[in-house]
Amino acid sequence: MLSKFVSNIFSRITLRFAVILAVFLGLSVTALVLVPYQRNIITADLEKKTVDDHQRLTSILSVILSEPVWQITPEIAKSSSEQVYSDRRVSEIKVITLPDKKVFITLDERSATQTGKRRTLTSKITHGDQVIGEVQLTLTDDILQREIADNFTRALAITGISFLLSTFCILMVLQWRLVKPIKLLIETSDKLASGELDEVISFDRKDEIGHLALSLEATRQALQRSFKELEVKNQQLLEYSGTLESKVRLRTQELESANHHLEAALASVNSAQNELARIERMAALGSMVAGVAHELNTPLGNCLLVASTLSDETRQLEKSMNEGTMRRSDLSHYVTAANESSKLLMRGLQQAAQLVGDFKQVAVDQSSAQRRKFSLLVVFQELAALLHSSLRKTPFTLELDIPDSIELDSYPGPLGQVFSNLVNNAVVHGLDGYTQGTMRCMARKQGDHVLIVFEDSGKGIPPAIIKRIFEPFFTTKFGKGGSGLGLSITFNIITNVLGGEIRVTSEPNLGARFEINLPLIAPGNQETNEQVIEA
Repeated sequence: MLSKFVSNIFSRITLRFAVILAVFLGLSVTALVLVPYQRNIITADLEKKTVDDHQRLTSILSVILSEPVWQITPEIAKSSSEQVYSDRRVSEIKVITLPDKKVFITLDERSATQTGKRRTLTSKITHGDQVIGEVQLTLTDDILQREIADNFTRALAITGISFLLSTFCILMVLQWRLVKPIKLLIETSDKLASGELDEVISFDRKDEIGHLALSLEATRQALQRSFKELEVKNQQLLEYSGTLESKVRLRTQELESANHHLEAALASVNSAQNELARIERMAALGSMVAGVAHELNTPLGNCLLVASTLSDETRQLEKSMNEGTMRRSDLSHYVTAANESSKLLMRGLQQAAQLVGDFKQVAVDQSSAQRRKFSLLVVFQELAALLHSSLRKTPFTLELDIPDSIELDSYPGPLGQVFSNLVNNAVVHGLDGYTQGTMRCMARKQGDHVLIVFEDSGKGIPPAIIKRIFEPFFTTKFGKGGSGLGLSITFNIITNVLGGEIRVTSEPNLGARFEINLPLIAPGNQETNEQVIEA
């Protein structure tokens, strides 16, 4: 009952509300992660600055008090310490003479009004090589805590403003480019459903929504033609019904002519159905684009976070350099952070580039392939050796059963890609979840062709999807690392580059079997090797 109630609520969520909810949740999660991190950074920076200032002030006191302590002049010692004591963070300055350990001077007028945590640092006072006393400098954290609170409040305000501006900009763009056009398309579809076919559907856009509008316009025109033809025929039938008995033969001829027109109208309806099917494929393509955006979001989001952190480190270093407080440790810390950030950026960008490269391979371009004569066994042995490094991490084995007498005049590069795609497909899909498994590749010469059979001992391909496995972007693991392009690229290479054909058979839990029939001499110009493949 509860699941049905929740499902009912989700089914009533509008597209506008879903977009707003997605934007809000995405930015909120990011803010919840970044705000604590930013507070920790601010606290650590101010804490480090306070510690450094404490050490510096203590060192200054140990130097300027050397002569007054040596000459036993407390008034001069107090006067010399006033400059350091003017720092509002200083709670107490105490000077003790050695070796008698008597208190020489004490400055602690603010001690009673300061309530923060105290930290004391002691430094020896020397005169020449002789230790004549020690100075104790006590700081409180009152000002430090106020600075942390003020800086965090400013950072929180900036984050909030950025959150609001980002939300507003994203919602405006989505409203302009997605929600509003889809609303117009819904209104147009409702008009078509109610029989209003006179208004032209026109969207001056080149994206998927524009293509959908063109498909709806083609459907409207087809339905309009069909309805007009049906109206004409109906009118003719009404006119001839009054004289049916006297014009039987003429009516028969007219009915035959009407049948021809109705067949044409039926063809128009079929065309409209094809257009609707194309609209459905465009909707599937939109779902794929959303999945691809989700896959790219992770590495690009990581890169954005690392770049933001590196920018903050750079601004902090620039501030230290401009204020003249930069130390060697600051520069060393920045170099370490920059190196780590560069590695993370390279790793994330390489992941994104690899994913984009996989999708670009849908159109296989044969101009990048080199044609030559080669031994099929040698090429597959070399590929098996290259794949061994990845297969040895799995419990699966790869076997080759190929005679060494089979030679081809073809393209070993694309053929090797086909072999690699079949192996990867078997490991990722066919043998996924198995503790052991076998892949086997066989080849037999058949006249001027060669039959290559690749099979595995995995779970097989369900009958419901076996006819779709060569479609672009079709995968059972979308959003889990699968792009749905491997077997599509394989099909394009075999049919367009190598001039062959591929078939697949499978039974549940008995593995899958791919049969590839290739000519020994690939089609195309053997001298120029110039042939462009359309995926």
